[in-house]
Amino acid sequence: MESSATVLLFEVGIAVLGNENELIFKRTFDEPVFAYDSIQKGSSQFLSEVIRFLKDYQNINVNSNYLMGLFSRENMNVTLMSQGDQDEFNRTKLQLMTKFSFSKDLEDSVSKLRHFATEYSSFKVKETSGRLDLHIIQAVNALDEIDEIINTIGTRMREWYGLHFPELDNLIQNIDTYAYIVKNSRSRTEITKGMLLESDLQENKAEIIIDFASKSKGGEISEESQAILKDISSRVLELSTLRANLARMIESSMEILAPNLKKMLTAVIGARLISRAGSLPRLAVLPASTIQILGAEKALFRALKTGSSPPKHGLLFQHPLIHSAPKWQRGKIARALSAKIAIAARIDEYRHATIDNSILENLQKRIEVIQKVYAEPPIGNRNSAPSRISRHYGAKKINRKYHKFRKKMKGKKRKNFA
Repeated sequence: MESSATVLLFEVGIAVLGNENELIFKRTFDEPVFAYDSIQKGSSQFLSEVIRFLKDYQNINVNSNYLMGLFSRENMNVTLMSQGDQDEFNRTKLQLMTKFSFSKDLEDSVSKLRHFATEYSSFKVKETSGRLDLHIIQAVNALDEIDEIINTIGTRMREWYGLHFPELDNLIQNIDTYAYIVKNSRSRTEITKGMLLESDLQENKAEIIIDFASKSKGGEISEESQAILKDISSRVLELSTLRANLARMIESSMEILAPNLKKMLTAVIGARLISRAGSLPRLAVLPASTIQILGAEKALFRALKTGSSPPKHGLLFQHPLIHSAPKWQRGKIARALSAKIAIAARIDEYRHATIDNSILENLQKRIEVIQKVYAEPPIGNRNSAPSRISRHYGAKKINRKYHKFRKKMKGKKRKNFA
C-alpha cells in the first residue's frame, strides 16, 4: 500500500493522487456550492468517503488550509503544499479538471467554474443577509430613529395642545399618557375621571387634572385644530407601540446571539455597541481600548487635532455603572467594563456558550476596588493637567501660534504709536 497521497480540492469535487501523480480516488460534488462552503466551515460531511480512503496513508499533502484543518482533526499526518505548488495548481486548474474527468473539455471547465462562482456569490450574499446580528443592527437603528420622531412630534403636540390646556404639560410627563389624553378628549372640557383612570393614572392625580381643566387659563381650540391634534396623538401612540415591539425583538434576539453581552450591558446597549462596531464578529476582535471609546470617535479625533483631553467613554456612558458614578471614577470603570465586554463578545461569537457568570463577578470586584481606592476626588485640578496627547501633539503647535500672534500684535502696536 502506498504511504503518501496528494489531495486536491476543486470547486466541483475532490481528487486524490498517488506517488506518481496518478488519480487513485475521485469524488464529484452533487451540490458544489454547499459542499465547498461546508468544507470551508470545517465540516467533514462531504469528505467522509475521502477520509475513509486515506486512513491507511501515512503522509498526506493537500492544497487547501481547509482540508488541512479537517484532516488534522482526524489525526492524520497532513502537510500543506508549498506556495509554488499551489500557484501551479491554480494555473493548470482547467486542464486538471479535464484530465480528472470533472469536465469534458476546457470550455466545459470554464463554464462550470463560472457557474460555481455565480452561485457561490449569491449563496454567500443570502447567507450574510440572514445573519442575526445584522437584523439586530437594523432594529436598534430603527429604535433610535423612532425615539427621535416621537420626541419631535411629541414636543410639537405638547406645545400645540398647551395653548389650550397649558397646565397639563407640568402634570403629565409621560408622552404616551399625554397623547392618550389628547386623542380621547380633544378639548379640556371633555376630560373625564374615567378616561384618566383608563390611562393608568392614580385617582388623586386624575382629580387634580380635572380640577385644573375646569379653571385653566388656556385659550379655546378650533375643531380643525382638534382633528389634527387627534391625528398627531394617534401617530405618537402607534410609534410607541412599534417601539415596544422593536424593544422586545431586540431583547429576544440578543438572548440568542449574545447572552453574555446582554447580561452585562442590557439588550439595547449591547445592540448599539454591535451596531457601532458593524457586527458581532467585528466587535469580538476589537481591543478593549477601542470598545471603550466606540461612539466617541469625533471627540477622539478632536483631541488628537487640538490637544485636548481624549474621551474616557463613548456609548458605554449609557451604562448605569458609568453614568451614575462620580466623574473621577468614570474613566477607570469604563476601562474595566470595556475589558470584560471584549471577553464576553468573544465568548458569544466563538464559543456560543451560555452565560458565564465569572465575567460579571470579576467586573463587580474590580468596580468595588475602584470605588474604594478612588472614593474621594483627586487633590488639585488633575483633570485640567495637559494630557500626553496634548503635550506631544497639541502643545507645541498651540505655543507656536500663540507666540506668532503676540509678535504680530507687538509689531502692530509699535507701528501705531510711532
